Amino acid sequence: MGKKIANDKHQKAPMNKNTKNLVYALAGSVFLVMAILIIIENTPNKLIVKNKTGKNLEYVKAYFVDDEGQLTKAIEIKDLKIGETAEFDLEKLYLTNLEAVFEIRFKFEGYDELFTDTGYFNDVFDGKITISFTDTDNDKVLLNVKATTGILTNPNIICDEEYTVNLEEGYVEE
Repeated sequence: MGKKIANDKHQKAPMNKNTKNLVYALAGSVFLVMAILIIIENTPNKLIVKNKTGKNLEYVKAYFVDDEGQLTKAIEIKDLKIGETAEFDLEKLYLTNLEAVFEIRFKFEGYDELFTDTGYFNDVFDGKITISFTDTDNDKVLLNVKATTGILTNPNIICDEEYTVNLEEGYVEE
């Protein structure tokens, strides 16, 4: 008399409707997040200058420098009126091992030209730089300079600085 071999086939229980909907929602969410990350990483490189003061800017000149001098062609914004914003496309910048800084020269109507060096750029820069001038309550101007390289930060590119500009005295406070 032989032994009877049991059939080891197990049937899967069908997925209930709520579980299916949850799986589809999670898959859709992952796809949406991936699409947003791809869009953010592929946005064009830009220089954005904002004049949020009660004064007109005659010009803003911005470029990268290292110990040897100017590395890039200057971008010049002229006649930036009260409340205006200017945007310029930037090329990918190859600043690896140059220990570059971003120099900004600017002149408000009726005041002297001022400048400051900002940030630390020691790698390929592929991102956005925002320069923002804002009035303070003590007749000075707040200058914010921020460079971003996308979702992931680069430890070789550091630029998120704030300066107080004393127009009457003619200097930039650190």
